[in-house]
Amino acid sequence: MGGEDEDNEKLKAPADFKGPGSERGCTDILCSILLIACWGAMTFVGLCVMGYMENDMLKEGVPSRLTNGMDYQGKICGVDDYNITSTSENIKDLPKAYYLPSGAPVCVKKCPTLEDEYKGYYCKYDKQAAVNKKSDFAAMTAVASPYMATFECAPWVETVDAWGYCVPKAAIEALAAKAADKMNEEILKDCLTTTENTAFPVGSSADHPNKYIAPEDESKFWKDTDETTLGNNCTAQRKGVVVTADYMDPTSEDNFFTRAQADMLTAQWVIIICGCGVAMVSGFLYLRLLQIPGLLATVCWGLIAVIELLFLGLAYYAYNTSETWKNDGAHSQSEADLMLYVGYGFAGIGGIWAIIICCLRKRIMLAIGIVKEACKAVGAMPVITFYPVMQVISVVVFLLFWCTYVFYLASSGEVVVECVCPSSIGMTTPSFTGSTEEEQSSSCDNAGPGCFMYKSFTYDNDTKLVFLYMLFSWFWTSQFVIAAGQLVVAMSISTWYFTKDKKTIGNGTFFSTMKKAMWYHLGTAAFGSLIIAIIKTIRVIITYLQNKFKNSKNQAIKILLCAIQCYMWCLEKCMKFLNKNAYIQTAIFGYSFCKAARKAFFLILRNVLRISAVAIVSSFVLIIGKLFIMTATTLLAYMAMEKQLEGQVNYLWIPTLLVCFISYFTAEMFNEVFGMAISTILQCFVADEEMFEVAERFAEGDLAKMIGKTNAMAKKDATIHPEKDGEKYEEKETPELA
Repeated sequence: MGGEDEDNEKLKAPADFKGPGSERGCTDILCSILLIACWGAMTFVGLCVMGYMENDMLKEGVPSRLTNGMDYQGKICGVDDYNITSTSENIKDLPKAYYLPSGAPVCVKKCPTLEDEYKGYYCKYDKQAAVNKKSDFAAMTAVASPYMATFECAPWVETVDAWGYCVPKAAIEALAAKAADKMNEEILKDCLTTTENTAFPVGSSADHPNKYIAPEDESKFWKDTDETTLGNNCTAQRKGVVVTADYMDPTSEDNFFTRAQADMLTAQWVIIICGCGVAMVSGFLYLRLLQIPGLLATVCWGLIAVIELLFLGLAYYAYNTSETWKNDGAHSQSEADLMLYVGYGFAGIGGIWAIIICCLRKRIMLAIGIVKEACKAVGAMPVITFYPVMQVISVVVFLLFWCTYVFYLASSGEVVVECVCPSSIGMTTPSFTGSTEEEQSSSCDNAGPGCFMYKSFTYDNDTKLVFLYMLFSWFWTSQFVIAAGQLVVAMSISTWYFTKDKKTIGNGTFFSTMKKAMWYHLGTAAFGSLIIAIIKTIRVIITYLQNKFKNSKNQAIKILLCAIQCYMWCLEKCMKFLNKNAYIQTAIFGYSFCKAARKAFFLILRNVLRISAVAIVSSFVLIIGKLFIMTATTLLAYMAMEKQLEGQVNYLWIPTLLVCFISYFTAEMFNEVFGMAISTILQCFVADEEMFEVAERFAEGDLAKMIGKTNAMAKKDATIHPEKDGEKYEEKETPELA
């Protein structure tokens, strides 16, 4: 109890406290060592599955086993060392998979091109030898004809090499033509319909109602008509547009994807400059706008009022609908009563919202002041907003190694032959017996024509545990990068707050605090991220069990697993919130993770209403900021491309949409820093209020005015007042800021 009481006391300034830049020591070094050991173990796994080291538990993997095709015998094309007796070839020398009409694939040296069309045959291996003995196509046809009747041979046709699979060009064109017809049909429905909603292409005849026949006037795809029986709601942009099969064919030189790629290359500099540069400028402009006197308060209170009006409006609508239903004869009394209760529910929610806002009104004003100070802090160190880019680069570098190891590990499993067959109820997966690849593939091959063979992998328990460890290492590392970023931002912002002369703060401050955070407190980041990684790993295990019992009839275990999953999800959210506040404590005072977490926990309890108010205001600010950055960036990019690239791009909306996506991620990175800055300013304010007398405090601007209202109470505790004789503490509010 003594330790708990000590943690629950208001903050006290350490001796000779000079702000976050003062002397500090390394924290949680053991966790740093454990993280390095985790990376070392991950590297050991990678070296084993890549074949550089031998291990009895881990088999060597070959990533091409995942991508290369499989023949009808269950052999991986271009990978398995297997001699074909009839043709004297080795599967290892045949890297491509060519599907026969039966759905059974064979391994071949290359995919046939247009020049190879109808110059040879591919057959099952025992039939291929007889065909290969003939030198001309006519003689080959004579030999292959009987096998073609049983779908065991097929002539060479033009194909496209798609990740080691020879896909017939005709099949792609057929699918593209089907897709084009479907799109034209949908367009026609919008542009020219009869009263029966039957679409008739221009020039179509009664005998061919679904076939497009070019009209005499080729400038338009649809007729203009004034007949009352036909509606012409076709937009001007759609007139003259014909969706062709080439347009939908990904292998065509004039397809949609080629045109889109060309548009992105043409507009690449506009995309990069606007998506990143203009988005960042928009973010700083947004910070400046928030500092305009009265603007932020007007926006926040306006949104609060809109939410209240929304609830009341829904309540009125539900009540009005209930009254209408009572007398319309189409709805029962129970339905009308239900709608009335819905109205009462919305009215109740509106009332609760109004009460909450009334209780938090002074704290919301404090939160507005905190947001303004956060704007100043971020604006004083603009380079801080680029720190997430460094985090992204760090994660990408880690993923290069991690993904390589995982691909090799995934390819080390045992191949299982699978197949799907057409049936009256759709595509089904037949059940086959057989423990070896040959037995399984033989069963699937004999299932009947039209069955499509494919491969899957199974893994032993040791490999599954290694997969789980690799997932854990990813969770820990990704969360560690996030935690380190939060520490750096918190330390930079707190340094700004606890500096009297704000003019001395600049980009150099950020780099110096980043160096200190990296040198002293990476162990704390590793500790906090380890907790999140463990929780995430447990959630993965629970998800695995949920999938395993998905078809079980035991409902109790399903409910139990679902409840545990929900609990772990809540625990993860709570721990992330606590961790973030613990990192701020570490940034200000240099505490280790456990002490910082305890201090942060009780600080949250002492200031729960303030934190709630800041959460409401910051949510409004961050959402509006994200929309502002995206809208401003996308609009400027569209205007620039429309003026500068007119006639040079096929689809202006494609680069515009890409700019919107990039600006979204830029806004996310900006908000990540800004949100952490708001939380840090809040804790700095509380620490400033609890640790120092009025004349010694660091608060400026709106925050100083807020504290000024409590001068009469300055010598009393701000939030926690201990009773005599060590009794339990009782929470008491100060007049304006508690």
